[in-house]
Amino acid sequence: MGGNAVYNIDRRSKNDGEFEKCMREYFENARKKLANELTGTREAIKILAKDKVRDFMVGTDIGLSKEEKEYLLNLIISSMYQSFCYGYGIGKIECKAGKKA
Repeated sequence: MGGNAVYNIDRRSKNDGEFEKCMREYFENARKKLANELTGTREAIKILAKDKVRDFMVGTDIGLSKEEKEYLLNLIISSMYQSFCYGYGIGKIECKAGKKA
C-alpha cells in the first residue's frame, strides 16, 4: 500500500470483520494483562505521564490547579494504556502472519 492508498468501506471483505474481531479479542487480553499482570508497565506509564504533564506546564508556561493536573494526567495515562493495548494486538496479529508465511 502506498501513501496515497484510500480505504474504501464499500470494498470491505469478510477478512476485515475477522481482523476487527481478532483485534477486539487481543485488545481485551492486553487490557486484562495490563490490569492484572504488568505492574511494571503500569508504573512506567504513570511515570511517563507525570513527566508529560510537567513538560506541558513548562512548555506552555501555565500553571494548572491540582484538579486540572489530575485530569490531564488521567487523560495521558488512559491514552497510553489504549496505545499499549493496540500495540499488543497488532504485535499478536503480525506474529500470526509471520508464522503463516
